[in-house]
Amino acid sequence: MEILSLLVFFIYTLIILMVLIYVSPLLSALVLVFLPVLAIYLLPEWTMEFFSQIQFSVVVPVYNIHILLLIWSAFIGIIAYVEISSWYILKEPEPKKQEKPAVDGLPNEVPKGAPKPGQTTLKDFVQKLMMILKGQKPK
Repeated sequence: MEILSLLVFFIYTLIILMVLIYVSPLLSALVLVFLPVLAIYLLPEWTMEFFSQIQFSVVVPVYNIHILLLIWSAFIGIIAYVEISSWYILKEPEPKKQEKPAVDGLPNEVPKGAPKPGQTTLKDFVQKLMMILKGQKPK
C-alpha cells in the first residue's frame, strides 16, 4: 500500500473516530460522507486519481475506493450500534400501575379519548424523541 494512501486513510479514520467519541455519532456520520464529497467537489482531478489507484492486485485489483467503502461500512455499523444502545440506555422503564379493584363487580372502565395504559400519544413520543436527540433523559 502506498504510504500516502495509508496516511490519508489513517487521518480520515482518526477524524471520524474523534468526532464519534467526543462530539456526536450523528455528526460523525455526516463527516463520514461529506469529507470525501467535499474533496471531490474541491479537488476533482486529484480525488479521482487518488480513488482509482490500485493498492493490491493479487487476484482482483483493490482500488482506494474499495478501501473507502470498507471504512464506511465499518463506521456505519459502529454509529448505528452507538445510536441504538444510547437510545436503549436512556429509555427509562415505565412503572407498573396497580389497578384499583372493581366496584360492585363491574370492570374498571377507561374514559373515552384517554390513552390506554402503556400507550403513548404521538405528541408524547415526539417530545421524548427530541429529548433523546438533545442528549437528555426522557421523563
